[in-house]
Amino acid sequence: MSNSNANNGSNNSFSHAFLPGLILGLIVGAAAGAFLPALVSNPKITVPRSTGTHTPAIDQAEDALDDAVDSAEDMVDDAADTAEDMIDDAQDAIEDAVDDTAP
Repeated sequence: MSNSNANNGSNNSFSHAFLPGLILGLIVGAAAGAFLPALVSNPKITVPRSTGTHTPAIDQAEDALDDAVDSAEDMVDDAADTAEDMIDDAQDAIEDAVDDTAP
C-alpha cells in the first residue's frame, strides 16, 4: 500500500510541475522559432559615405532605417502578443487536463 501512495505522490508532482513547464517551453520555443528568423534575416542597410552633411541618398537611407526599426518593433510586439495568447491557451489546457485527471 505504501508503494502505491508513494507512486501517486510522485506522479502528481510530475503532472503539476514538469508537464506544464515542458508544454510552455515548447510553445515559447515554437513562437520564438517562428518569429526570430524573420527578424534576424532582414537585409542590412548601408549608408553611403558623403562629404556633405545631408544628401538625398543619406536621407533615404535614414528613412529606410527608421522604417526597418519600426517594422522590427511591430514584429516583436506581435510575437509577444501571440506568445502570450499561446501561453494562456496552454495554461487553460493544462488546467483542464489536470482537473480531468484529479480524483
